[in-house]
Order: sequence, then structure tokens, then C-alpha cells
Amino acid sequence: MNNKKYIFHFWCVALTLCGIAFVSSCSTDHDESSSAGECRAVFKTLDWGTDTCFVYGHKTPDVDAVTSALSYAKLMRALGYNCKAKVSSKTNRETAYIAQLFGFDVPELKEAVEPRTRLILTDHSDYAQCVDGAREAVILQKIDHHTEGDISDAGIPYVRREMVGSTNTIIFEMYRELGVSIDREAACIMLAGILSDTRNLSKSTACGIDSVAWMALTGQLGLSADSVAKINLAMEEAASSYDGMSDMDIFESDYKNYDIKGHRLGFGSLTYKQAQMDAFIDKMLAVMPKVMEKNNLEMVFAKIDNMVPNPDSTQTLKPYVQDGIYFIYYGAGTKEIAETIFGASLREGVIYSSEELSRKQIVPKIQNILK
Repeated sequence: MNNKKYIFHFWCVALTLCGIAFVSSCSTDHDESSSAGECRAVFKTLDWGTDTCFVYGHKTPDVDAVTSALSYAKLMRALGYNCKAKVSSKTNRETAYIAQLFGFDVPELKEAVEPRTRLILTDHSDYAQCVDGAREAVILQKIDHHTEGDISDAGIPYVRREMVGSTNTIIFEMYRELGVSIDREAACIMLAGILSDTRNLSKSTACGIDSVAWMALTGQLGLSADSVAKINLAMEEAASSYDGMSDMDIFESDYKNYDIKGHRLGFGSLTYKQAQMDAFIDKMLAVMPKVMEKNNLEMVFAKIDNMVPNPDSTQTLKPYVQDGIYFIYYGAGTKEIAETIFGASLREGVIYSSEELSRKQIVPKIQNILK
């Protein structure tokens, strides 16, 4: 990350750690154990049933979706509950890379669940992103870092939502709060999710507590900042390696469906180098009608991170840096929505924005327009 970003996160960590120290010094042991005890008491009241409770991230799962399901299922098992992580659709190349490097197993594929199956949802809050059958399942918990979707918080017994960079950061906090030790496997799993969703703390969505978790986990694993940067670079390369993939597979490599006020829309998140951007955009625009038909949508959007050579040639572990995004759109009403958010189009279906917004930041803007 650049020096300004590094300094910002240094002070975020320092201030957050000071805050933690202050709270601890002003709290009694009874207060701390009481808080953890209350949380454990809530879990005991949940309708766990007698079968396995499955923990799922969203469909077309990215690293944070996969690893948050794994780390949270592991936490629940440590507390005595029969939970197992699953994925509802195939995982991507970045997930395969980091799972092999860190030595953890990707969850088994289970595309649908039976009625009354017990579920815990991580990293999503919309039925359109859930495992098939979720509407007839019993959702016991939701752990998420997005705005509330059409799965209402009010209908779920336990919800933990924080607007942080990674769902795994929330889970890291819960391990600490509940007094559950973080073993090496859990540390690897949570760090993988944090690295991916914050791009090693360089994304605008990363915040102080993400940095605290990053420092604790890298320290536990004995990883230097340079070694983490190398891992992050390899993850970025795996995420943006589209060789041998069809255009549909590329578009859906990091993709989510939404149902917003009765409007069904799809939203892809991609990365590409500026030098070949125009041809890449044309390919993605051409596949968007197929994405719409396949998923029975009204609208399709995608944001493409615009990667340019790093002007600081000494930063060998960061050869490319982001320079805004391209926002592409297809379907009736999408131009009006896109231009309301970002301004005038460069050409039909394409807008450039110097703001480096994530999908997590753009979707609430779309929600506000559609409401």
C-alpha cells in the first residue's frame, strides 16, 4: 500500500488498540465474563434441532464468503454446536490458491437444502444470494458486513452486522469476545478472508478493526509485512487470471444477484489492466444479455477496477495500483441509475469514475434509487 494509506492504518490500529486498552481498564472481570456469558446464553436458546446446522456464505462465493463460513462453523463447534461449512456454488481461482497455500480445505458443495434445515448465513443478507431452499429453512444467525437486504434482521434470532472490510474481522472479534482460542488453522482462514476483501488493507472499506485483526493474525502466524504483501500479490494475480475461462465464467467469477423492491438485478465485480480495458469491456457488455437471461434478471451491472502500472517503481510487490473504476450496465432503466450515481456515460453502457467504490458501497446507492 502507499505511504499515506500505511500511515492511516497505523494510526487506526494505534487508536483502536488504545480504545481496547481503555475499555479493559475500566471494566471488571465480572463485566467481561458477563458479556460473553450473555452471548453464550443467546446461542443456547436457538432452535438448533438435532441435525447438522450448515453455515453458508453467498452464491458464487469469493474468498471472504468461503472463509467466513469455515471460521464461523469452527467457532460454533468450539462452543459445542454441530455446525459445518458448505458452499452453494463453485469457488473461484483466488480461493483455490489461498486454500492450497495456507493448507485448509474448501467446504463441500451442497447446492440446495431441505425445508426446516438449520442455517447460519455469513457475508450476505439477500435471498437471491442464498443457497437454494433458504426461504423454507430455519435461519438461526446472520454474520455480515453489508447493509440489510431482503432477509430481515428482525426475523433472525442472532444477527451480528458491522460495516467493516471483511466478515472475518467480525468473526475474529467474536473469537476474542467469547474467549475461544484461535488455532493456526482458524488464523489462516480468517487472514485469507481479510486479505482478499480488504486487498491487504488497501481498500477504502478497510477500517481500524480490520487492521487490528490483520496485526494479530499475521503476528500469530509469524508473517512479516513483506511476506503478507507477496501473498496478497499472488492472490490478486489469481483473482484476475481469466486465462482459459469463458466470458460468462469471467463475469460470474465474482458475482451476486439481488432482489430490490421487486427488481431482480445482477452485479459483477471484476479487475482488469487499463491497457486492454476497452476490449475487455466490450466482451463483458456482450455477455451481459446472456447473464440476464440465465438468471431471469431485469438489470445487470458490473464494476471493473482499473489497474495501472504503479508510478513508484520501487514498490515491486505492488506493480499495479487502482485508478478508479469502469461501471458498465445493461437493461431497461440501468442507464438512468448508473448516471444518477456516477454522471454521464463515456459511451452506451460504460461510465468511468475516479471514485474507487466497492460493490458493497454501490448497491446501497442503487437501493435508494429503486426505493
